[in-house]
Amino acid sequence: MLENIEEIMLTKYVWLLPMFASICLLYSHDYLNEINFDFMQKGLNFIDSIYSTLNRNSNSVSKPNTEPKIFTSNQLKKYTNVKDGLYISILGQVFDVTKGVKHYGPGATYHVFTGRDASLAFITGEFNDKGLTDDVSSLSVQQVKALYDWVEFYNENYIYKGKLSGRYYNEDGTPTEEFHKIQRTLIHAKKNQFEEEHRKRMFPPCNVEWKAESGTVIWCSKRSGGIEREWIGVPRMLFESPNSQQYRCACVKLDSKEYEETKGMIREYDGCPKTAIKCAVKINNL
Repeated sequence: MLENIEEIMLTKYVWLLPMFASICLLYSHDYLNEINFDFMQKGLNFIDSIYSTLNRNSNSVSKPNTEPKIFTSNQLKKYTNVKDGLYISILGQVFDVTKGVKHYGPGATYHVFTGRDASLAFITGEFNDKGLTDDVSSLSVQQVKALYDWVEFYNENYIYKGKLSGRYYNEDGTPTEEFHKIQRTLIHAKKNQFEEEHRKRMFPPCNVEWKAESGTVIWCSKRSGGIEREWIGVPRMLFESPNSQQYRCACVKLDSKEYEETKGMIREYDGCPKTAIKCAVKINNL
């Protein structure tokens, strides 16, 4: 049985390999050598976290005397009191939260989560019939990522008991297509996060200070935006896209390959000398 589950998991997740290969290629350029390992390690850590969660839950590894099981919806409804236990389900994973009775016990704020999978309400905060559902198809990519953060929280702080058959797991405990859809969304969310972190490292935020007598002053340093580096750069307006009206102040290295490739989204501040690392400017937003 375990061998079959492992074979299913390998088949379902083989598509991760080309995605990870793309990340490797993206960060293989010479100008990224200094941060290459850091980003690669983050990628490995994230994918490993998904696999470790999936492998542990799929192979039913748990603490002694807490053998994981497959719950039906009716079985899970039993666990809404301290005597039988307080169980919740999130994205089809079941956790014993009895030790958090002050939060999940009868009359407590989060008691509505017990005995069911109410994944959507973890994000929306709607504790009504519409919100207390395991259907999270209305959530954005980032909201799904935030929901997965809750799964990690329960894995770290409470006892994993098994799986809930239904939307995310079949009766034999194998993942459903809805489960795999969530995992693909998580990978997409992390890819977006990688790209944003990469962008901030290539174009770190400026230091900004506002005073009534002098207005807004922006400047760059070797640690502006909290990002340490060997170069300083000059302040520029970095737009989200060539046609966008939204921008932020970024420190730009004018002799870099990144600057040459992104010129269409970078503009100078009015009244700021081209090579100045500090300027007083009039701006609407950063």
